[in-house]
Amino acid sequence: MQIVTLFCANDMQMLIFVQSYFDMTRKKDKAKDPVRINFYLDTRRKKENGFYPVKIRVYDTSTKKVRLYTTDFDLSEKDFERILFPEKGQRLRKEETEIREDLEELKVYYSEKIKALKSFTFEAFEKSLSIVSGDLLNVFFHFDTYTKELREYNRISTASSYELSMKSLKTYLGDMTGKEPKKLLFQDITVKFLNDYEAWMTEIKGKSLTTVGIYLRGLRVIFNQAIETKVIDRGIYPFGPRRYEIPSSTNTKKAFNSDQLLKLHQAMPETPEQEKAKDFWFFSFVCNGMNMKDILHLKWKSLNDGQIEFVREKTKRTKKANSKPIQVPLTDFAKSFIEKYGTKEKKPDGFVFPILSDNDTAERQHAVKLNFIRFVNQHIKKLAKANELNENISTYWARHSFATTAVRKKASMEYVSEALGHSDLKTTKNYFAGFEDKTKKEILEDITDFMR
Repeated sequence: MQIVTLFCANDMQMLIFVQSYFDMTRKKDKAKDPVRINFYLDTRRKKENGFYPVKIRVYDTSTKKVRLYTTDFDLSEKDFERILFPEKGQRLRKEETEIREDLEELKVYYSEKIKALKSFTFEAFEKSLSIVSGDLLNVFFHFDTYTKELREYNRISTASSYELSMKSLKTYLGDMTGKEPKKLLFQDITVKFLNDYEAWMTEIKGKSLTTVGIYLRGLRVIFNQAIETKVIDRGIYPFGPRRYEIPSSTNTKKAFNSDQLLKLHQAMPETPEQEKAKDFWFFSFVCNGMNMKDILHLKWKSLNDGQIEFVREKTKRTKKANSKPIQVPLTDFAKSFIEKYGTKEKKPDGFVFPILSDNDTAERQHAVKLNFIRFVNQHIKKLAKANELNENISTYWARHSFATTAVRKKASMEYVSEALGHSDLKTTKNYFAGFEDKTKKEILEDITDFMR
């Protein structure tokens, strides 16, 4: 009996040993695998259909870098887990089974492409898919890819800016060559190319250096992305000191002084449209120069304890780690304005002003915002002109006027920077239009009071 028992114990130990050996072997085999492929649900932002895009995640263990590749499928978090990682005995519907099979086929296809490479790099892998070799060096291809990604995450305004940059470059090449360009290679964008483009923009097309700067900053981002992903070598980078330096925005005065602000505030609108434009302009002014886009995105839950607390739309994605809410005390004017133009329902998650709709797509919301800003600009210009004020006024002048007036009233630059939601004092200083003569005199009198 003891012998049998001993045999069984040894047999069990052998089974445990064999199981451990195979487990270790599997782990070693997995560790040796230089490239790993998995399904990935990109939950950074919901798409317009309310679901998240399913992507293929490719991880290079040698460089510890990851890239995500799009698929044609969008799923909820629950369906993603249920369809691609089903529990034992779980049954899927026919359409769910088809989704799983299609995605598994795509995963196998990617794996085969990777195995066929002599040496894995993301660039070589992408070439082996559907990207022809020339596309990786084509600036327009990278513009297209990036703008599609931006639109996928509803960053419509940013995507439009990059599309305008690409359109301008294509128009320039068309004017130079007499035919519509199909591609623009990174290596063809030299310092001379950029200087010639700048001259064409300013001298032929009559654009400002500010516009040139906006377009070329987009191109610089595309260059940096290509270098980061090792599509091109840093040696051909044309930007920077002793190369081509992108024009900085000119510090054009966009602020009214105290007398001009008073005159605009006392101006009598000739139409209901002018009255509305004037009201929205001054609401922006009294709310720390709040950007019109932020005004339109205000929710009722942002109004608490006599103040507005919000995060700028512009920085919600770019500075998530240090996104600091801006707090704006509600003045009597601001309260009466909200009472006049705000919705009556006051749902916490509803927009304060009935201009945007949650039911609209991101594309539609973007178009509505642009149309409303055009409306305000059009009618505030008419009101300004009728009262002999600078008719170049726009919604942005309210922001600059707030910053300038605050500093002229002896507010610190740090206070103004915080009120505007800036992370850099240099940005705030660009808003300041200088001191009025009477303010300069008051400051000088304060400085020399010991002499009196």
